[in-house]
Amino acid sequence: MKSAFTLLAVLAVYAAMAQPDGALANAGLHAGAGVVDITPTEPVILAGSPTRLKSEAVGTRLYAKALVLATDKQKVAIVTLDTLKYPVECVERARQKVGQTTGIPASNVIICASHTHRGPLWSYYKDQLVTPIAEAVALAVRDLAPCRLATARGKAEGVSECRRVIKDGQAWNRWQLPPAEQNKYPAEGPSDPVLDVLAVLGKDGRYKAFVYNFACHAANSRDLTVSADFPGDTQQYVQQHLGYDVPALFLTGACGDVNPVPGEQRALFGEKLGGELMRCLGQLEPIAKPTLALERRELHMPGREQPEFKEAEVAQRWPGQLEHYRTAYTEMKKRERPTYRFFITGIRLGDAFAIVTNPAELFCEIGLSIKQHSPFKHTMVAEQTNGAHGYVPTAKAFAGGSYETWFGEHSYLTTRAGEIVEKESLDILKNLKHAECRP
Repeated sequence: MKSAFTLLAVLAVYAAMAQPDGALANAGLHAGAGVVDITPTEPVILAGSPTRLKSEAVGTRLYAKALVLATDKQKVAIVTLDTLKYPVECVERARQKVGQTTGIPASNVIICASHTHRGPLWSYYKDQLVTPIAEAVALAVRDLAPCRLATARGKAEGVSECRRVIKDGQAWNRWQLPPAEQNKYPAEGPSDPVLDVLAVLGKDGRYKAFVYNFACHAANSRDLTVSADFPGDTQQYVQQHLGYDVPALFLTGACGDVNPVPGEQRALFGEKLGGELMRCLGQLEPIAKPTLALERRELHMPGREQPEFKEAEVAQRWPGQLEHYRTAYTEMKKRERPTYRFFITGIRLGDAFAIVTNPAELFCEIGLSIKQHSPFKHTMVAEQTNGAHGYVPTAKAFAGGSYETWFGEHSYLTTRAGEIVEKESLDILKNLKHAECRP
């Protein structure tokens, strides 16, 4: 299988290189990639669990990865971080440092957390990851060279699912039910098996980087190892089959209510996703004129209407975490604001490809609607980007309840946040589609 995948990838590269120079030289489009290792050197508290778990070993390593795309008009930096989340205050500091050290405008930097549940929080690091991010972008700037871009779409089916099910008209997460009931009830919403890929090819025909977008929580590991979870396994799989190291930048898809299928082994998940990524590399479509355009918006997203502590619901559905959620409610009430800074950014590359980002854990149905109504053939919806504002459920999910809707650290925005994100994202995409783009 390795040789077949590698042959497909090589053929795709040569097919792209066979296009006329006008389509390949990209009229001055350059790209560069940079990687900085952020793996802890000591045991750490693993984020992503309401109980304190301490690491005992290192599985796959954690990274800050950067891809810089540049024309003679502007530069854009796409950064991915192997961490649970990255709050807006840290994003602002990191973007400013990137601007100071590279000259890339702070507003042209997007920083996406992978949402791995098996690494430390940003607060573990000496300067909250500001320096590693800036260093990764600086490395990418120094690596800038003429490039070719290509896209593909695939499907990784059977590895992810909506984790919320409807029992007696109420929403439960599967793990809140007895094992005998976990597969008894219908899912509340959809999952999204689609895998979108952006490949960056150097003039020598080798891959410089990949960007891929997939909607699933990076929460497929339950051991005590530091790990990038399935994005780390996917990276390893692709590198093994290509035969050389290539940064694979994972943009977290709209997966606020989507988890790995229970029992899906993490290595097998990475193999399935990595295998589909390799298949995509064998059917790449070159972006003939990858012109670059951006639109950035800062919203003042309203907070929750009349927040309350739903003690009876918590006690019924997750009694072991009752005091945890009582504390989360109390602490969030102390920090509550009327509105929150909320960044949405759109990036267009050519006529058929765009990325639109948001700083939430967006429910999958909202992300699917954005992609369905986007004017671009390929649209990546990247959540957990340029901030971390918790769950953004659908109106249906708020009616069903469960922990993603309970007011606290992870759920405090208006119940209208989903429709606001969808409306603003589609408006940005439509503007980008009609924007005057220059290479």
